[in-house]
Amino acid sequence: MSSHLDVRPHACLDACLGAFLGACLAPARRSNLRWALALAVTVALGAVTPTHAAEQQTPASAAGQSNPDPKSKEIPGPIKAEPSDVNFGIVEPGSTVSTTIKISNPLNEDVMILAAKPSCTCTTVDMAGKVIPAGGSIEMPMSMKTSQTPGTKTAVVNMAFKGLGQVMVLKIEAETAYAVRATPNFIDALAPDRVKGTFELQSADGTPFTVKTVDGKPAMTADGSPMKPATKHTVRYDFSAPSALCSKFLAVPPFLIVETDHPKCPVLDLRVRHASTRITPAFGFAEFRANAGAMSPKSSMEFEVELKHMRGARIASVQSQAPSFQTQMVSQTPDGDSLLVKVRVTDLGAPTGPFLFPCRFSGNGKTSDFWVFGTVR
Repeated sequence: MSSHLDVRPHACLDACLGAFLGACLAPARRSNLRWALALAVTVALGAVTPTHAAEQQTPASAAGQSNPDPKSKEIPGPIKAEPSDVNFGIVEPGSTVSTTIKISNPLNEDVMILAAKPSCTCTTVDMAGKVIPAGGSIEMPMSMKTSQTPGTKTAVVNMAFKGLGQVMVLKIEAETAYAVRATPNFIDALAPDRVKGTFELQSADGTPFTVKTVDGKPAMTADGSPMKPATKHTVRYDFSAPSALCSKFLAVPPFLIVETDHPKCPVLDLRVRHASTRITPAFGFAEFRANAGAMSPKSSMEFEVELKHMRGARIASVQSQAPSFQTQMVSQTPDGDSLLVKVRVTDLGAPTGPFLFPCRFSGNGKTSDFWVFGTVR
């Protein structure tokens, strides 16, 4: 059965509803209620908004980047949004971005908002049942929680209106980035001659900083000169010897952990490409690691992990694979066919300095490791 719906007057859905309502209601009430039911059914399906039957579905977005469902399509109508797309640019990881959209009604009668459904629980909007006055407008506050790690996050809100065949799609987008940025943002160590090399770090806000450690070892500048506060550094990495942070798990770390004294970026990571660091998880992690930031000794912090394509399955446990840290599943919340799992990590007495360890997600007969990094100060 196709998931494509067309709620224009000549569509099959409208015809079926019309036949049903014709047997139940007086003619004067059939038309408006038919539209209301059609649109309510459509929006209740979540991110699967109405599309023409001839249109093809596009592949899902790559893991690690949150995008709206590519099937979200507008059905034009008189109600307008200003702006309809909001891009917050670059923001700090884990921040919440907010905006206000102006919804205008040029018609000579009031229009009720039947539904305003976000594509994910990271986005907050509460407009269902509100009325846009004739010839006027109302304000719609929207907010979105960004991820703890760098990347682009996009969400959409699908809106339907009583008595209209219109479906309006609003988009909100933000890119999260650390206050210290790496160039390149990954380490390519696939070839033997690239297990040693350099990379560049730059302060995004112009604050001078020093690099404290790289992979748990004292940071070294490219030319061997002493490390001094600056807005840009070129530093070395070396995977010719086992990792100082995760040699118990892998000889080469899947992420290069860099510790700095920048007030807004105590620790950051660079993905490491190596034959031994290929990540093929059994679960559909939206991201493959979480940044715990700077933790005080014996303290705890919480982070959220999105598991895609769970389709109602649940996680049974989240177990730390490092004896100096404890992980505990705090909650799990369905989000469409995804699952949002909140995890608490507690320092049980780890040495001060950076850390990197896997925690094991188990459930539905599967297990998969998810990486956690940060620093104890």
